[in-house]
Amino acid sequence: MIWKSNVTEWDKVSVESYRFIIEQAKERLNEVIEESHTITKKGMTLLLTYLTVLSSLFGYIFSEKFKIPYSIITVLIALILAVFALYVFTLLLALIIPKNLYYKGSPPREIFFKEVFEDLTSDQGLKNLLCNEAERIQDKIERISLLNKKRGGQYKSTLQLSLIFIAIAIFTIVKTICNL
Repeated sequence: MIWKSNVTEWDKVSVESYRFIIEQAKERLNEVIEESHTITKKGMTLLLTYLTVLSSLFGYIFSEKFKIPYSIITVLIALILAVFALYVFTLLLALIIPKNLYYKGSPPREIFFKEVFEDLTSDQGLKNLLCNEAERIQDKIERISLLNKKRGGQYKSTLQLSLIFIAIAIFTIVKTICNL
């Protein structure tokens, strides 16, 4: 739902005030968009690290040095690790592929229509247009901030799970080497 300003006499606000508000709103929008990009970049770094460790683990498991007697417990642990790895991988993919995209500007068809200017002077029409745009930018800021908060929490959880998985993988390799 688009946020609505509680200013009741919007036509008494100067055009310069509206322009200042929109300028500040655009700066804030740029900040939340940059925060979203940062979360995606962190997710990509984590994904690449995860894939590197996973590749190393699989390379080691299928090498000639890896010799563990196969038992039901070994197979069960391997299956649990595989499911855990797959789960973390899907979390990472969800983190780097955001579902909602928001653009900085507004397309003319969404802001430029006759009701915006109907029965208004050109100055009032401009103020109405600027007021509507300020509300639209605020809505985008709120939506992206909400997504960033959710994705930030998701990144933290995924990082913790990835670190646990990496620690288990390293522990397994070290333990195997020590038992040889």
